[in-house]
Amino acid sequence: MRVVVAVSAFIALAACATPPGTTADQAPPAPAPMITGGYGSADLGAEDTKAAQAIAVNEIYTRHPTRALVDKVSAEVQVVAGLNYRFTIVMTGGAAYRVVVFRSLQGQMSVSNFEKLA
Repeated sequence: MRVVVAVSAFIALAACATPPGTTADQAPPAPAPMITGGYGSADLGAEDTKAAQAIAVNEIYTRHPTRALVDKVSAEVQVVAGLNYRFTIVMTGGAAYRVVVFRSLQGQMSVSNFEKLA
């Protein structure tokens, strides 16, 4: 009986423990819950994301010819009947764009939304 109580107490204490090197006040915040159908962060290193980003950047150069280069990129992905990749792209010089690239279930990609932010 004593062994069961000791093990139960240890498990209860371990479940309440904070990560090493932090106090209860410094515990990391819980991640935001995933919203079904909403956008989540995308991996900029993934091949599909890179391909979608290339299409988005090409669209910027097509609609607004410039010699500016891509300075910063953030990407989000949304699962629909395919995938939506939403990029926020900041160019050198400060111009910013939000471009959504849709990837169909067959793998074809096309720009579905284009917006100049600044």
